[in-house]
Amino acid sequence: MSGTGFPDSVVRALDEAIGGRKEALFDLLARGSRLPGPRPNDALVDAFAQACRGRGAPADRVAFTMARLTVDDAPGATPLEFLPMCGVAAIGARAAGDPARRESLVAELHAHADDLRFRVRAAVIGALGQVGSAAGDELVAATAPWMDGYFHAAAVLEALGRDPWLSRVQDAAGAIRRLDEAFDLARRSPRAAARFPGRKALVEALSRAPVGLAVRFGPPVFEALIRWAATDDPELRGVLSGILAEGRLISRFGQDVQRVRRALDATRPPTRNPDHDVGSTRDRSKRRRQGRGRGT
Repeated sequence: MSGTGFPDSVVRALDEAIGGRKEALFDLLARGSRLPGPRPNDALVDAFAQACRGRGAPADRVAFTMARLTVDDAPGATPLEFLPMCGVAAIGARAAGDPARRESLVAELHAHADDLRFRVRAAVIGALGQVGSAAGDELVAATAPWMDGYFHAAAVLEALGRDPWLSRVQDAAGAIRRLDEAFDLARRSPRAAARFPGRKALVEALSRAPVGLAVRFGPPVFEALIRWAATDDPELRGVLSGILAEGRLISRFGQDVQRVRRALDATRPPTRNPDHDVGSTRDRSKRRRQGRGRGT
């Protein structure tokens, strides 16, 4: 181990890559990736990211190069996928530690939030959490432009709804704005978008993030959920029902949970009258066409 606490091999390989010789670093990380296994080597990701943070701005070019490796250069479910994962994590570590460079580094994270490789997208969520642990409300405001893309908005919610970012957020109104914008994006999406992976990721994030935010901020989050109850989208109404079933919320905010339930009940679409349901007419039409063909 080096005096910094990182493996000496990582530090040496990073220094070589900063000097323009990246082959040893890429080989070291790929061999240690544990991919294509079920769990990547998170400890190695963190060691590389923290080594980049320690080296400062000279490491940024290496991290950007790795994060920008395409699917052709670093296919998913291969050891090479580990390289863009490490690059994204390093960008997050650098953004957390360097306020002067934070804006441009967060903008680079935005570029990778909709990566085709799900592990790279997950690395963006982790990186946002690291930045949020240092920037708190500043990052809440900075991610406003993220809320017009499915994967981008999902990444913000996933990171914002849990520590280490959540514990550093003081402005409940700012966090709730991000929630409302994400919900509105899902609500306004065209019907065909329901099949999009990004929209599905956003809906999943909407089912999780409000729970953490409600535990953190209490009633103001439930006011947002009451606003959401006006939607007639069955999937989003199901998201609300799932949030209200969370034991942590029921035990701590029982009256608020009941208020949202009443709002959801009050906006429930009317049940279709079965007496007016004549069912499918396809078979009868078919028989009529057959009858005409027989001259009847």
